[in-house]
Amino acid sequence: MVNQTLSFDIPGIISHQQNRYPMLFIDRITDCVPLKYAKGFKLFTYNEWYFQGYETASPFVWNVIQIEAMSQVFLMTFLTADEYRGHVATGSKFNKVQFFRKIEPGDRLDFEATLIEFEQGVASGKVNGKVNGKLACSMECTFDVPGLTGNNQQAHPDNATRDLNQIETLESKVDFGIEKIRECMLNRYPWLFLDRVIDIEPGKFVKAIKNFTYNEKFFPAHYSGDPSVPGFIQIECCMQCFLLTLLSLDEYKRRETADRMLKNVQLKRKIIPGDTLELFGNLERLSRGVAKGYVEGKVNGEEAVSFEVTAVIVDELDKFKPKVKQ
Repeated sequence: MVNQTLSFDIPGIISHQQNRYPMLFIDRITDCVPLKYAKGFKLFTYNEWYFQGYETASPFVWNVIQIEAMSQVFLMTFLTADEYRGHVATGSKFNKVQFFRKIEPGDRLDFEATLIEFEQGVASGKVNGKVNGKLACSMECTFDVPGLTGNNQQAHPDNATRDLNQIETLESKVDFGIEKIRECMLNRYPWLFLDRVIDIEPGKFVKAIKNFTYNEKFFPAHYSGDPSVPGFIQIECCMQCFLLTLLSLDEYKRRETADRMLKNVQLKRKIIPGDTLELFGNLERLSRGVAKGYVEGKVNGEEAVSFEVTAVIVDELDKFKPKVKQ
């Protein structure tokens, strides 16, 4: 199959990877050479479930959906090889994840994924996404094919060292449940991934939890025989915890935000129904609508997910943009 150019519609895509509705975010693979590259696209319509979970007059595609769509196109660079067809592959690291423009219903996001290295079941490469020929999103990524790589945590150790005040107990120190979370954030079902705040100091840190139960719509599709929390959902849980560090400030409550860059995203363990993800978001700097910090999550005291983040308060940032002279 080397150098044979392939293309796939939806039945062809789902014959090569395990993602299913409502977690499949590719519409077509237009050009693919197995173990080299894959090109494809995703069309966006307002009649998709994730558009309904954020209260804004101008709906847009969530950045974590863009991450997942890029990931699924990248999977096609190696799962299209006969020996890997249909395998489950798990993301273990993402870096230089950047978002350059808002993507809206009616847009088409075109992808180009390049496989740079694939050895012993570990695939590394990069993905770009464009709308109307202009760069919209990009990332570097590493995926593992379980059974070929051994232990994920050993294969990708965490090099980051931070002295953070971790959650030591699930006993709440504050009365801050769903209603108060909703007073601060625009997120709504099915796109609100915080259940309770354990401790908080607005403008500094948030400790929160997210419980996972099989009665959530992504588990049957990811995957029916071995349900686990998709990586992009883990990232979104962390993002919401981090954003609450600033959205809990009175002057920023229910303001629209956007993440601009994620660095050193590491997914370190499988999270399954019955697990509680303990989250810690730390706001290191907030200036002119730009927020920078770090967030991580643990399950039973074991590190699960972490990354550095740069996000913006959209209308606050607009105040400081250079004015165009008429």
